[in-house]
Amino acid sequence: MEHGSGRGRRVAGGIAGVVAVAVLMGGCSSDDSGDTGGSGGSGGSGGSEFDRAWQENYCRQLGAWQRVRNSAGDGAGSDAAEEAGDAVVTAARRLSSASYEGAGDGATMLDVTVAALRGDGAAEGRAVEYCATAGFETLTR
Repeated sequence: MEHGSGRGRRVAGGIAGVVAVAVLMGGCSSDDSGDTGGSGGSGGSGGSEFDRAWQENYCRQLGAWQRVRNSAGDGAGSDAAEEAGDAVVTAARRLSSASYEGAGDGATMLDVTVAALRGDGAAEGRAVEYCATAGFETLTR
């Protein structure tokens, strides 16, 4: 039990750090009045620095889930995989609506993420492609 609570604190601490950075970044770019930012070749999947911070968080959580899933044997580490999966879903919910356009076929990134977590390899590929388009390909498998 002590081991699990330490992991929870690390995850909560990591998320709190991302939120703090995102808030600071959002405050810095609030005077842009809808400018899509100077990210240039980021695939156009999110304009503000705040959106980019959430995209990075999503891709980081997706990669963490992939690593836990890949390292766990059948049935082993299911709690860790479930915790990592919950973090990915939470991150997908925080993406801006502009980010959803990267999902294609009218699906949202949340839809794609849930399908990937349920074992849909094509959906997982779309999630990884989304991260690559956003410029965060190194955070996923």
